[in-house]
Amino acid sequence: MGLVVVIILGVSQSFSALPSFFYQSLVLLTASTIGLYFYLQRIRKDRPDFFVHFYLASIAIKLLAYGAYLALIIWEDRPGALENVVFFIAVYAVFTALEVGFLWRQISR
Repeated sequence: MGLVVVIILGVSQSFSALPSFFYQSLVLLTASTIGLYFYLQRIRKDRPDFFVHFYLASIAIKLLAYGAYLALIIWEDRPGALENVVFFIAVYAVFTALEVGFLWRQISR
């Protein structure tokens, strides 16, 4: 978890100031990743035959929802859109890697 904080702070320090949607993006990504992780763990225990289907569906739904969120960010803060989108995508990549890593560890047991 410490590595995640270091990466997020490193990404945020590459800008002169924090992106305008810094906290909103961080909360959205954190909450959705944690919620999805626990939901997928429950699916894996209750309905293991459908785990892959639920996981792929969750990725599609996340991409659609995150795309809408990024469109809203661009619409609301056009001058700061680049910083917001770069921050969001960087943190999304970190959280997705963590999610896949933890799920892989759970599945391979």
